[in-house]
Amino acid sequence: MSENLQIGVSREDGEKAVTVLRLKGSLDANTQGDLENAARKAIDSGAQFLLLDMSEVDYLGSAGMRAIHAVTNFLSPDDPSLRSASLKILNPSPAAAKVFKTLGFDAFIDIHGSIDEAVAAF
Repeated sequence: MSENLQIGVSREDGEKAVTVLRLKGSLDANTQGDLENAARKAIDSGAQFLLLDMSEVDYLGSAGMRAIHAVTNFLSPDDPSLRSASLKILNPSPAAAKVFKTLGFDAFIDIHGSIDEAVAAF
């Protein structure tokens, strides 16, 4: 488990412009603010749809899951729908996928195995 989180930002254009946050490292109590800050910066710059590439997340803790939930609320604070229309997950590492499934977050956030599939899903 690393003690930091690196976040790369890029854009993918499909039917909608999607901002991709590529996460590498640990998403936990020490780094949850990094994700929240990166997401807020992207949203403040006009992003409406975020895709979290979690293929290189080596550890996902409960604080990391809270950060993902916070990002969902940043994007759609007044949307009571069950599934997030504005946030999706790309190719989570086995460790991250296990946490999503165990906590039931896969019922609220779409998880995709390819970037083309994920971008097309927005």
